[in-house]
Amino acid sequence: MPKEIEKYYFQRYAYFSKFDKGVLMDKEGWFSVTPEKIAEHIALRCQCDVIIDAFCGCGGNAIQFALTCERVIAIDIDPVKLHCARENAKIYGVEDRIEFILGNFFELAPNLKADAVFLSPPWGGPSYTEADTFDLRTMIPGDGMYIHKLASNITPNVAYFVPRNTDPQQLASLAGASQTCEIEQNTLYGRLKALTVYYGDLVNWNKVESVEMEVMHGYTEV
Repeated sequence: MPKEIEKYYFQRYAYFSKFDKGVLMDKEGWFSVTPEKIAEHIALRCQCDVIIDAFCGCGGNAIQFALTCERVIAIDIDPVKLHCARENAKIYGVEDRIEFILGNFFELAPNLKADAVFLSPPWGGPSYTEADTFDLRTMIPGDGMYIHKLASNITPNVAYFVPRNTDPQQLASLAGASQTCEIEQNTLYGRLKALTVYYGDLVNWNKVESVEMEVMHGYTEV
């Protein structure tokens, strides 16, 4: 096993609780799959009829979406990743609720329709942690800002899974003038793993208003 994958392998059950049932992953998948507990939480937040997983990879998120949504459109440009996702969905018994599409989201987006879009484009491998601030525009292949624009043309209901050190000003600007987004910290075993940013009707307004009240009254920890 390659040295750089060892630490991810030791966490394999955090990525897929059914790993021993025959879960398939390619090398990049070890770096990019969403931990299962976090994927479960995001799926609950994104419950709807039809959701698009625009960069499905080995299927961690698509599988969880299939448990909370009526239909999942799972897209990836890599046939190996798509094969892994399909086989993993079979292990979880949800393959019949997922439409797997081999293709480029950039090209497919103008013709897609859905109630929500989930974005988790490649972050460029583990090296993203070395940057003080992760720049969506320059550090995500194809421009992470443009990717959000493509998704928001399908529906305003977008969930964006990004590195924990992503520029919050960039994330807020994607909501548009006078609009609100919700930036959620995703933790696992007490450690901050990533951020999920919710736009449109995916925003939990009760939670946002609660945080705003805490800030106004000086109760938020710094």
